[in-house]
Amino acid sequence: MLTPGEIYSNLDDLAAEPPAGSAFGLALMEAVGAPRATITKLRDAAKGGAFTWARMLRFETCEPGMADAALDRMRAEVEASPKGRRPRILLAYDGERISAYDTSPRFDEEPLRVGLDMLSLEGDVFFPLGGHERYIPKKERMADVRATRFISRFHDAVRDANPAWTREADRHALNIFMARVLFCLFSDDVGIFEKDVFETAVRLSNVDGSDLSDFLQNAFQHMNTPPGSRSSETRPWSRLKYVNGSLFEEDLAMPALDGRCRKLLLDCAGLNWKLINPDIFGSMLQAVVDVEKRGELGMHYTSPSNIMKVLEPILLDQLHTELERAGAIKGRLNAFLQRLGRIRVFDPACGSGNFLILAYKEMRALEIEAMRRLAAPRLSGITLRQFFGIEIDDFACQAARLGLWIAKYQCDQQLELDLGQRTDFLPLQKAGVIERGNAAEVDWLDVCPPEDGAETVVVGNPQFRGSSYWSPGQKADMARVFKGRVRNWGNLDYVSLWFAKARDYALATGAPFAFVSTNSIVQGVQVPELWPHLMDGLEIRFAHRSFKWSNLAAHNAGVTCVIVGMGLKAERTEAAPDRRYDLIDDLGSLGSASRSVAPPRKRLFDGDTVRDVEVIGPYLAPGTTVIVAKASKPLAPDLEPMVFGNKPTDGGNLLLDRNERDALLSAHPEAGRFLRRLYGSQELMKGIERYCLWVGDDEVDGAKAIPEIARRFEAVTRDRSQEKASDISKAFADRPHRFLQRAGAATSHTIMVPRVSSLNRIWLPVDVMDADAITHDRLFGIFDGAIWQAGVLSSRLHRLWLEGVGGRLKEDPSYVNTLVWNTFPLPSLSERRKADLEEHWWAIDLARKEAGFGQSLGELYVPATMPGALRCAHEELDATMETTDGSGCLHSLAVSLSGLPAVDHAAARSGWLKYIWSGVLQPRLECGLTAL
Repeated sequence: MLTPGEIYSNLDDLAAEPPAGSAFGLALMEAVGAPRATITKLRDAAKGGAFTWARMLRFETCEPGMADAALDRMRAEVEASPKGRRPRILLAYDGERISAYDTSPRFDEEPLRVGLDMLSLEGDVFFPLGGHERYIPKKERMADVRATRFISRFHDAVRDANPAWTREADRHALNIFMARVLFCLFSDDVGIFEKDVFETAVRLSNVDGSDLSDFLQNAFQHMNTPPGSRSSETRPWSRLKYVNGSLFEEDLAMPALDGRCRKLLLDCAGLNWKLINPDIFGSMLQAVVDVEKRGELGMHYTSPSNIMKVLEPILLDQLHTELERAGAIKGRLNAFLQRLGRIRVFDPACGSGNFLILAYKEMRALEIEAMRRLAAPRLSGITLRQFFGIEIDDFACQAARLGLWIAKYQCDQQLELDLGQRTDFLPLQKAGVIERGNAAEVDWLDVCPPEDGAETVVVGNPQFRGSSYWSPGQKADMARVFKGRVRNWGNLDYVSLWFAKARDYALATGAPFAFVSTNSIVQGVQVPELWPHLMDGLEIRFAHRSFKWSNLAAHNAGVTCVIVGMGLKAERTEAAPDRRYDLIDDLGSLGSASRSVAPPRKRLFDGDTVRDVEVIGPYLAPGTTVIVAKASKPLAPDLEPMVFGNKPTDGGNLLLDRNERDALLSAHPEAGRFLRRLYGSQELMKGIERYCLWVGDDEVDGAKAIPEIARRFEAVTRDRSQEKASDISKAFADRPHRFLQRAGAATSHTIMVPRVSSLNRIWLPVDVMDADAITHDRLFGIFDGAIWQAGVLSSRLHRLWLEGVGGRLKEDPSYVNTLVWNTFPLPSLSERRKADLEEHWWAIDLARKEAGFGQSLGELYVPATMPGALRCAHEELDATMETTDGSGCLHSLAVSLSGLPAVDHAAARSGWLKYIWSGVLQPRLECGLTAL
């Protein structure tokens, strides 16, 4: 499948040299990545000037000027046909223009009717032909998407006209050039300049674009020259206003421009830039310079609703409360306005400035409301200099500054509309303090230093990336931040470095911070590595538990995020000189740093619900700050070791499916003694049949006597001997009969535990298999373990423990033996209680066999269709597990850590298990539990 960037590039090439007739339709299919076999099959049919790809494309050629009429006719014919037979895309081509229509009922839009020069600009309509689904923005965001498409086309034309611009300095000059052009386009439509004065001036340039570069350079210099220093000579750019604000002051090389650039610039000028939304436009502009993102315009920004999940609890909720308390009292309202002028918002991963822009707009809206209540309009006391950012990408920095300017203009216009207070927008203010740099290297105190009387909040949506995907530079960033602080920092997500640096900043300034993050940092092995460091001196003040990112592309839809807001611990609040967060006094202003303050309330958001709690822990669980670290062996006295399954690392040569196994046995019945049933998570949960060659060291000669097995051994040797193979693989190349990592096999039975289980399941589906079964590395096993442990694993209590302390694969719980099984704080059990648990396991096993004919283990545990007898068997097991829990402390802790609802018969449990720490987790049962 081609990437969006490759598709747009192919469409550009197609528009530059379009073939005649129906060959155009076939070439378009090839450009978007349609199957080559399909294109080949259609060539004969296409010779007549038209062809149909069943349920995908109907294409027709027509006379020049007749494409629109041909499309209208095709639409009428298709709408009269059965829905199941309708092609997805209709396309008419007249040699100069195309007319196209997407028949999917999901897209209620007008047909596309454009010239070939716009083919790549509007090419997403053909994405379904190459296997990509289309993204259609909401109507209120169509102006942003359309503007970005047009400006992207202009950017590409400028880039193509300057093929030698490959240095970093050239890219910077191009980025600044684009930001300047965008400002002029916007100013032309919204009233900053006289209406269309920039567009009119561009139209006076030569049609071939030969003087356009010099014209724009002179225009930019003119806008950087104060009125008193300008030439009296009248030029096309003379009516452009003095701008300042640093936008035009940097003396940079101008790109060469041609007639294509001029035409596309005028196309951009023809749009209505008044409709642009600065909240998201900056991020969308990043697609201008990153062609890979253009297929998903509008989806690579942080949506305003998600930004508000950060801004409201850390700042805006307080401001709304203060304004409501102020009522119409002038003293309070004036104090509120003064406070707005002291607030600073700092985003150390600001990208195109979404968080800064939305924070600015929200603060300006509150300011306007306070002025309205005072009936005394005035110039805004909120300046762009209160907004700080760090961003490594040069163009994103320019987009952030541009977005802040646009936001200021729109807010100034709103102030004039609501209260009649006119503000001179020009000359520009400096657009915030946006520092270009690597946030891991830059000293944040240099970018946003402490300031007497100021209130600073740190917010953002830093980059997520698991350790397996770090670039060399990102690995160096992590080492720079964590080396000497966190021992196993190689297990952390890249986003964690922002949390670590924000902690340092908070301790130095008292500023609270809140970031959007991948949920992996509050799960599994990352918690004991990261959070003891973060919680040293800080506390979690609010958090949003896991939620799906609402506006990402389909292939990123699985990204699950959390939001964590942190600040100084309550007892440290008095010592923080820059702190204005914790107390709203009687006048509605925040208490000073020197006064005694009450501990701030903690707010825990979970979907549409919010709870006020005393404590939020690193798992984003209420009521406990327990951290569970990995243990090398079970800490509970009665639990037996659970081991990682066997890992073949064989290139697939030691594994067989059902057909391969049958063929081998048919040809060589004596091979049966070397074949064993293999179980991984998928095989266990879905009932997939897979087998493996399991050959002892003393059986190798007998196995090699079978040609097929000998052939497979040779293939294993070749695979493990490849240059790219790991050192351990190469070391085992001379032992091809062995799995590379061999945990072993049972002599009686194996209790099998899947590594990943669906989030929707109430209980963890485990199973007990006979001694012939081999565990794959996607499974954990207890070899020859006491059966009552299968009962423990099958309980709701253990499932809750997994939910609380285990890792996740997207949202699904991921089992880790050292983190879940070895730390499970089960009290010592009597032999009678173990017998009870074993009996419950066999009851579950029987219920499965009675109800599960034709159903896989996974299907049996779908909550909506789970057999009643099986559910009942689990509930009876849970009741017994409750009695092993004595006072309920284990249950309460598991529920607390998981954040999941308890089963009904245990809903009233209270209390929790306390832990004492000494380097790693040392659980001590302090709830009065004894052997039962």
